[in-house]
Amino acid sequence: MFSQFKALIIHSHKEANDQIKAFLEDKGYLCNQVIQFKELEEYYENHSYDCIIIEDEFPRLKTNEFLVQTKLRGQPILIVISDTLSSDYLESLLNAGADDYVTIPYKLKDIESKIQSVYKNGILKPRRIYRFKDIVVDTTARTCSCANKPLNLTKNEFKLLTILISHPYQPFSISYLFEEVWGSSIYEDGTSIPGLMSNLIMKLRLINNDQEYIKRFGKDSYKMAF
Repeated sequence: MFSQFKALIIHSHKEANDQIKAFLEDKGYLCNQVIQFKELEEYYENHSYDCIIIEDEFPRLKTNEFLVQTKLRGQPILIVISDTLSSDYLESLLNAGADDYVTIPYKLKDIESKIQSVYKNGILKPRRIYRFKDIVVDTTARTCSCANKPLNLTKNEFKLLTILISHPYQPFSISYLFEEVWGSSIYEDGTSIPGLMSNLIMKLRLINNDQEYIKRFGKDSYKMAF
């Protein structure tokens, strides 16, 4: 199934890079390698890939920004190799656009299993991506970025932004948004959505204060700001 699947391996340790390359090529993948930062332009900028395996501590590379930029360029499968077990840190990689990760120590078969899992999930659940100004929301991968930087949102903030960005010209009432976010309007109090919206707008401003993304519409509605 993965014969001729194009993979890029970005890993600064040559032995580990070679091992991954040999294993994947044995499975039918076509692999390019990046071991030094200067090789990125040749092997990343000028090619497209079906999947990218990247070491999260690759010298001189800002991993999260790289993940965001890669998702903006296309939709390759992104698997990160990390020696960090912090759940918050690993979650930040997913928020930035990684599809999955393996932690050290790992088995080579774990990397291919992750690639296969993401691929099959993508076939069954085609990605739905929304863009507005410099915001990109991927509702399948549940990732969001603003001005090429990861935007870390709570579950409800993500729901709220998805509703607005999926219909950017349409204003939504507070009661409608409450029901969509919490599943019922019975306990709508008139303050929960404005509070959630305030947090969302503040997070957007912290990334790009020069741009207005969401605005109040009338007395009790919100919409994306053109």
